[in-house]
Formats: sequence, structure tokens, C-alpha cells
Amino acid sequence: MTPPRDESDERTAVTVTEDVTYAERDAGELKLDLYVPDADAPPLVVYVHGGGWIAETRDNVPDPARYAAELGCAIASVSYRLAAVPDGLVDETGEMIDPDNPTPRGRFPDQFVDVKAAIRWLRANADDYGYDATRVAAWGASAGGHLALLAGLVDDVTALAGDGVPASDLEQTVAPEASGAVQAVVDWYGPTDLTLTPDDPATPESILLGGPRSEREAAFERASPLTHVSEASPPTLVVHGREDTVVSVEHSRLLFDALDEHGVDTVLYELHDLGHVWTSDGPEAIESERVAMDLLAATPTPAQTIRETTHVSEGETAEALVEGVPPAGPVPIRQFLDRTIG
Repeated sequence: MTPPRDESDERTAVTVTEDVTYAERDAGELKLDLYVPDADAPPLVVYVHGGGWIAETRDNVPDPARYAAELGCAIASVSYRLAAVPDGLVDETGEMIDPDNPTPRGRFPDQFVDVKAAIRWLRANADDYGYDATRVAAWGASAGGHLALLAGLVDDVTALAGDGVPASDLEQTVAPEASGAVQAVVDWYGPTDLTLTPDDPATPESILLGGPRSEREAAFERASPLTHVSEASPPTLVVHGREDTVVSVEHSRLLFDALDEHGVDTVLYELHDLGHVWTSDGPEAIESERVAMDLLAATPTPAQTIRETTHVSEGETAEALVEGVPPAGPVPIRQFLDRTIG
């Protein structure tokens, strides 16, 4: 049965369907919002929001109706179980925690399990909503970038098992017959090596993984996208501000080098004078993810360094993932998606 299309944005020729339940967990329902442009089976981009794994909702996404139209892709912004903050650390998280946030909470790897479940659900229900289930990319920012990378780099959710996580927590109960793989990843300033985290129980990484690095070294390594890079990894577009003091640009440099070493096509944008979410650092920057693309466009001529690596077999011709040197923003994302899932 085809679900109702409950809203239409005529200005952008995008059909919007909100509050779609894709999974029912013990902690509550997980939902997604879909933005499908008026096109013949466009590819799909699954957006994973940031918020330090403990805050924000799927509303924390760059204008999805606008960019679904401009990028020529359906966009699904998905919820996932947020990490539960121990009572003794609530004060340490400052204003990040919203007591009215309805998103269910869980423990890692619940967040990754949910993102994979959303991808499978979206593949299984593609015909009902009018996008192409065979062409899927993941896009995320900050904590969402971390989860989007894991979605691209890890096929089997059981790869993140361990430390007392029961097998039942890793069962693929949502659309188990569908694939959770993606063909490309767009990562905005996501943490890639969690072992670089300060040994402090109040860091978002420590809250996510249930303790400080010194007590959970194997878990920190297993939860790091860098650990899972292989020759089978999908092409990746990474954008990171050099002045980011929340997630150091070193995370993206390490990822670029690892993907290159494994023969994976990759583009890295380093934005010279910009910080986390392109503006100020700290918890107050988290909410500006909604306007992050607009902030890039508002920068007159952003200083940037672009590194790109493409790998071809002997006799083949290399094809750039991004043509020329367009400024960071929708143009290189559109080019990258056209080349990878277009």
C-alpha cells in the first residue's frame, strides 16, 4: 500500500512526508522525514544529524526540501537512539540536553544499529515513495558524520559487538532482507578516530561508549570509522574546518590518508578559517547545522585546500569526483553525488 503524501512544497517541487516510523524499539519509536523531488526515481541521500550523540533531533538538517531539489536527490533525515547521559554528568553537558527531546535513548552500538535499520527500511520501501533503492548515499555532520561513515565502512552490524552487548541488540529486525550498504558518504567534520579522545568521562565519546578511554580502549577503537577502512569502502567527500576545536581536522586528514592507502576515491576540503559547524565552537554551535550550508554560501571567498585522490586500473582513465575547485557547499556535493550515485 502506498503511504499518503501528506505535504507538498510547490516552490521546490518536492514532496514531503514526515513522521514516518521505521523502527519500534523498547525505548520508543524511531522516525524519519522524507523529501522527494519531482523526478523519475532519483537517488537517495540518508542524512544523520549531529549533536554529540546525546542531543538534537532529525530536524537538525540543512534545508532538506531545498537541497533535495537542488541536489536532485531524495533526502531522508533519520532519528536514532541518542546516548543516555549518566545523572552525574548532566551538568557537564551544559545546554546540549533538552529535557523535552522525545528521541528514545540507548547505548552504543544502538545508534549505528538504528542508522543501518533506517537504510534497510528506506531500501525496502523505495517503490512506495518514488526514489531509487539501488543508489544510496549517507551524509552526516559531526556525530552524524561519524555514524554516516560507519554506515559506509561497516556492512555487518555485528562487527561492532563486544563488551557485554547481547546478540539480540544487533539483530536486523527491520527489513532484514534489504541491504544496509551505501555507495557513497558525505562527511562533515565527523570524528574518525575515537582513540584521540581525552581520557575524561564527560566527553561525548565517553558518554557514548559508557566510560573513559582508559577503561574502554577496545570499544573506542571498534567504534572508530578509521578502524574499518578497507578496499571495499565507498567513495567519500569530507569537509572540515581547520579551526575546529570540537573535532580536530586531524580526524579528517587521517581518514583521507587511510582511504587513499586502500585505493578508495576520496575528496577532502579543509576550510582554513572556519570552526565546528563553520561558526563558533562549543555547544552553542550544535544547533547551527540547520543553516550550515547557508553559512558556507555566505562566506564571500572561503579559503580552502582541496585534496582529491582517484584510483583506476591500468588502462582506465581517472574521473574526478569534483570538477575544478568549487567552494565548499552544494556544488561539490552535487558533483560528488552525480559521480557516485547519480
